[in-house]
Amino acid sequence: MSAAERPPHAFPLLEVRGLEKRLGAQDVLRGIDFRVERGEVLAIIGASGSGKSTLLRCLNLLIAPDDGRIYWKGKEVGWADRNGFRVRARERDLLSYRTQISMVFQSFNLFPHMTALQNIMEAPVMVLGRERTEVRAEAEALLDKVRLSHRASAYPQEMSGGEQQRVAIARALAMHPEVLLFDEVTSALDPELKGEVLAVMRDLAAEGMTMISVSHEMGFVRTVADRVIFMHRGKVCEAGDPRQVLADPQTPELRAFVHSVVD
Repeated sequence: MSAAERPPHAFPLLEVRGLEKRLGAQDVLRGIDFRVERGEVLAIIGASGSGKSTLLRCLNLLIAPDDGRIYWKGKEVGWADRNGFRVRARERDLLSYRTQISMVFQSFNLFPHMTALQNIMEAPVMVLGRERTEVRAEAEALLDKVRLSHRASAYPQEMSGGEQQRVAIARALAMHPEVLLFDEVTSALDPELKGEVLAVMRDLAAEGMTMISVSHEMGFVRTVADRVIFMHRGKVCEAGDPRQVLADPQTPELRAFVHSVVD
């Protein structure tokens, strides 16, 4: 059976090959290769400036890679060459790809003039064109999922940072994505509020949500992630089972990083 004849579930959900990104004279990503299977939790760790956040933004095409290829369910989404990144997809297919990979940012990015419920409803109604009544019922269910049903009418300025981040997670889930990207979503929170957000992420992992998480929360990485990637200066230096990789680093760079991180 040729690759074209294989069903989508026979391929990794997401795969990147040789991904590179330059910002000015700096090589931010240098030949990144990895794949993500359905239901897998992939953690990406590394010191600040190692390229982790840039990698996430390349995955959902918020920024264009300078080299490499991205595959979604075995089909090439796009590739880069000397003429820049090019998408091998119709506009409709590209929109579908982007809606299937939702991202939760370090900054909450909620609309300040909208309540928690309205923030969750906005994209499904405006981007997907869904009926507001149907979306409202789903948004209420999502608020319950992130343990915030009592805050439906609250505005962002009336919520704690942990509550705002949980609303941001619910907003991402409202698009029914197949993959959730988390970019250091607890880094701006104090320990108690971090726990609230990490509890929601643990619930999602237990439900089989495919997640790629950039994180410095080593406890979460060890106990929830199925696989970890350690990045250093734009390259993947080590990868594998998080318990094994973190317990027995093979490179001085990872040993230094593990010693620098306080759980």
